[in-house]
Amino acid sequence: MNLGTIVADLSIYLFWSSFVTALMASALYVAYVASAALPLRRLTAQTSAGTVTVADAPGTPNAGLGRLATSFTWFTFLALVGAVLTRWAAVERTPLANMYEYTLAFSMGIAGAYLAFETATHQRRVGFIALPVVAAMIWITSLFPNEIVPLIPALQNGPLLTIHVSFMMISYAVLTVAFCGAVIYLLQGGEGHRRFASLPSADAAGDLAHKAVMVGFPLLGLGIALGAWWANDAWGRYWGWDPKETSALVTWLSIVAYFHARAGSGSVAGAPGIRRIVPTKIRRGWRPDPMWWLVLMWALVMFTYFAVNLWVTGLHSYAGV
Repeated sequence: MNLGTIVADLSIYLFWSSFVTALMASALYVAYVASAALPLRRLTAQTSAGTVTVADAPGTPNAGLGRLATSFTWFTFLALVGAVLTRWAAVERTPLANMYEYTLAFSMGIAGAYLAFETATHQRRVGFIALPVVAAMIWITSLFPNEIVPLIPALQNGPLLTIHVSFMMISYAVLTVAFCGAVIYLLQGGEGHRRFASLPSADAAGDLAHKAVMVGFPLLGLGIALGAWWANDAWGRYWGWDPKETSALVTWLSIVAYFHARAGSGSVAGAPGIRRIVPTKIRRGWRPDPMWWLVLMWALVMFTYFAVNLWVTGLHSYAGV
């Protein structure tokens, strides 16, 4: 058995280790959120009226469970980093050339992005949504062939491949965190509401989602621009309305729509041309919460990432399956 085979096997072991720790982290985040819905401690005090026992109010999660959940998330992230690095050593190129490698890196990116935002915003309970997404993505990775095969010519531009795909993966990972915040925001009933005391408030979840979008939006735009640069190098044109290019652009535009909806009513709906065409009742009627655009955005990310790669024929049809 040569060194390359040993390193490739180590990558697989680390990959499956990350799946186990992701499942454990998911269960711990669920337990952490559930602990906030139950009074776990009772405080006893002696008063003139006798002994009074008061239970903790719901909404305060068990801190120990939270720390343990975060620790297992770190174990998951580090195992995925190890799996990517050992895969890199085994294939002797950037491991971003097929759906197995893409999705492995995507799983690592989501775990890393979530940890970064948990650390920055202290919204640990968002892991209740984020870690099951990580675990699901790792499981999906396992469905793709992991054999090491030669690259097709379009993928042999190492620097451009690494830069373009890396920016796309990072942007998708950060936008996944935005989606998780948006889901909690909508579950809570929108701005100013909190249906479930065990979850972050809608305002806190919405703030996290918006911060993640503010990071992911320019990264996605840069990734698309770098893809155009790579397309010119590989195919002799910057843009050709290939299904992958078009779908990525529509995803980016869905975030533009989110910003537009969040800006309020004094925008395109009030423009003179629109006023002449669209009836007032429609222009001033009910509008969905802007956070629904982030749910649609993530659906488009998933379509761009999986459907276009697997089922739509185009110049980007090199999924390796």
